[in-house]
Amino acid sequence: MPESHALRRNHLRSAVAATGADAALITSLVNVRYLTGLASSNAALLVPADGPPVLATDSRYALAAERDCPDVELLNVRPVETALAGLAVARGLGRLAFEAQEVTVERHVALAATEGVALLVPLGHVVEQLRVTKDEEELALLARACEITGQAFDQTMPKIRAGMTEHELAVLIERAMVDAGAEKPAFDTIVASGPNGAIPHHAPGTAASIPACCAVATKA
Repeated sequence: MPESHALRRNHLRSAVAATGADAALITSLVNVRYLTGLASSNAALLVPADGPPVLATDSRYALAAERDCPDVELLNVRPVETALAGLAVARGLGRLAFEAQEVTVERHVALAATEGVALLVPLGHVVEQLRVTKDEEELALLARACEITGQAFDQTMPKIRAGMTEHELAVLIERAMVDAGAEKPAFDTIVASGPNGAIPHHAPGTAASIPACCAVATKA
């Protein structure tokens, strides 16, 4: 999906320019994945209003980044945010828009302390707003996720028996989704039996046994 990711970054560039910033520093891991394709626990993305993007991640994800993000410049570092801020300054991009809804006070202080950073302005929920409109590839993935969820539910239903625990049923459902091709559940599977059925976000337990019927909520 490199073409789709590039198109998303192009949409972001116009929003960056509107803030008066030279570049946006994307630090939400979900947004980084949306804009690059990299799934990582430590990554950030620098998107100049005019110029090539730079993706920073550490050595644990370097090979995955090379494979999944062939169209972006890669920076292999551990402190991804401050490293990108320093790189931005070195490239004459001293005015940075950042994701204020995601950056902690401590991290903001570290960014502001980067020598040469002239201005930090909130980017707002620009990337989240871009994510609202789904492209054809995303729609296809959503349809496939729904298909997997339906298949997993149909395969699991005949296996439900009185006396099994909520946790056992949750594991059956999640295993069926993975076997059907899911990467992982979109959220923690909820299995709530008996009085637990009145708790919307109940965590499946190992003590409560399942009666003849129960409440189940899951999505691939």
